[in-house]
Amino acid sequence: MSKGKSSIEQQMDKIFRHARMGSYGTRSRYKDSCTVFVRWLVEEFRTQNLRNLQDKHLAAYVKYRQSQGKSPKTIKNDLSAIRYMHDQVSRPRYELSDNKTLQEQYNITLEKTPEVTSNRAWTNEEYYKMLDLARRKGRHDVADVIVLCRTMGLRITESVAISRAQAEKALRTGFHYVQNEAKGGRWRYVPLSPEAKEVFERRMEKTPRGGRLFIDIENGEKTHEVANKVAEFIRQHRDEIETEEGRKLRYWNGKSEKLTMHGLRYAYVQERLKQEEKKGKSKKEAAQKITREVGHNRTEVLNVYSDFY
Repeated sequence: MSKGKSSIEQQMDKIFRHARMGSYGTRSRYKDSCTVFVRWLVEEFRTQNLRNLQDKHLAAYVKYRQSQGKSPKTIKNDLSAIRYMHDQVSRPRYELSDNKTLQEQYNITLEKTPEVTSNRAWTNEEYYKMLDLARRKGRHDVADVIVLCRTMGLRITESVAISRAQAEKALRTGFHYVQNEAKGGRWRYVPLSPEAKEVFERRMEKTPRGGRLFIDIENGEKTHEVANKVAEFIRQHRDEIETEEGRKLRYWNGKSEKLTMHGLRYAYVQERLKQEEKKGKSKKEAAQKITREVGHNRTEVLNVYSDFY
């Protein structure tokens, strides 16, 4: 244990040393946020055990961060980090409430974080043109990742990190289980699309047990390296497949947004919302279902992806 650190900071270090949920980047950011929090906790409350963490501490910390002039987004990210840490505390004495309950019980206000209002979705024509281009250039890895992002709403890292075991389970159950690669550690089930089913079946034939569908583990290839290669292909060739319809769709604040891999999630969400509403679901019911599919906790987040509200 590190000399000079408080007992509670040592406990926090141990949690993050063994944490596996979420990407490395997410865990690193969360640890930075929690380090600031636990040092403040020792100073203000003399707390020495994470098991004793409770709502009053979160509420007081929110007020403290607000007094520092921190943005609502920063504070909400802090709270997400603290809850992530608390979820991994052994036998905690208290449950931590959500942001809405904190505001109601402790008379604090967490302003809504401003959402991006531009639409970044790909049109169907752009999607199929990029698939065709990637395949013609022999980049079947790029084409397959694009299919997974577009037809299941996966993030690029969630797609490239898929293991053979995950693919086998998805083919068996009809649902893909997004695990450690999920942003913020939000594990979830996603319906397996027919297109993704074909990708899984084909790639499993060339993937050894214990391997990943897109990553050459034996040669030391990393998730972020593969994701960056896919994203770079999109950057290099997006102008070749962009359509006038797409440019108009993505026009915002005086310019047309460039195509990105994340824009495939926009297209997925917009399509799924329409599908659920056609089935007779209310807009609220549709949003609640889709927000879980894409790995978010709040339906308000869908503002980023569509003109739903």
